[in-house]
Amino acid sequence: MIATTIARTVLVLALFVGSLTSAFAGVAEALPRSDPARPTLQKGLEAYVDGLDASYGVAVVNLTDGRSVFINDTDSFPTASLYKLLVMYRVFQSVDNGDLSLDDQLTIQPDDLRAGDPDVAFAAGDTTTIGYALDRMITVSSNAAAYALVRAVGGWYRVITAADALGMSDTVFTDDFWSTPNDIAHFLHLLASHSLVSPSASDQMMDLLLNQQVSDRIPSLLPADATVAHKTGELPGVRHDAGIVRCPGAEYIIVTMSREGDPAEEVPVEARISRMVYDEYCG
Repeated sequence: MIATTIARTVLVLALFVGSLTSAFAGVAEALPRSDPARPTLQKGLEAYVDGLDASYGVAVVNLTDGRSVFINDTDSFPTASLYKLLVMYRVFQSVDNGDLSLDDQLTIQPDDLRAGDPDVAFAAGDTTTIGYALDRMITVSSNAAAYALVRAVGGWYRVITAADALGMSDTVFTDDFWSTPNDIAHFLHLLASHSLVSPSASDQMMDLLLNQQVSDRIPSLLPADATVAHKTGELPGVRHDAGIVRCPGAEYIIVTMSREGDPAEEVPVEARISRMVYDEYCG
């Protein structure tokens, strides 16, 4: 478990967080909120999730006209694999600083496999590149690739403090990573505005997310004219998807997070939420 690996680093974090907060205070910016005179989608989504077994959080921001929807958007959820967005950010930051290259070699260590892996591409002792590990971490959510990349960027404290550096004040590590739909939407807002590391790095991160291979949530019910750059996350009772959708005439951020539920409910509910948003903004 991540908790076992990084528990010994938690005490060290206090030495870093204060300085990072002040150094990057200008990064955070408020997500736009809807004009209350446009309540149709908000009410529709609230009615849809009301009474469902799982707890759901939703954050939607239309980047074209500023309309937005927020439901339980400041509630905390286990991030599951959404923490890999922060790993991706730190990797591109290290590349931009000249500390890493996407062509640098990585060796998969036995400890990288301790969380299990949905990707059969890696075994202990395998050698790969930073670039290929990034691709596998994002597109198939490889845990082995993620753990190896965490080592490459300097360890877990670098990942944990990335959230604070980016203005994601409710994204924390206690027993595990926790975040909110609002914080994840903020990360995607920075990405969509080409403000993560550099415009070039933001474009490369977007390309990785566009190649996501898990497509049973946000993209599932959308027509072919929609492109989705997104990252999923899952744990027992937890299903998330977060991304940027482009369709003719609109571009929007959508984050759906759920916990304490049955994936047999959570996955189709999040797919339906995605389609309702699409119909409002693109239909």
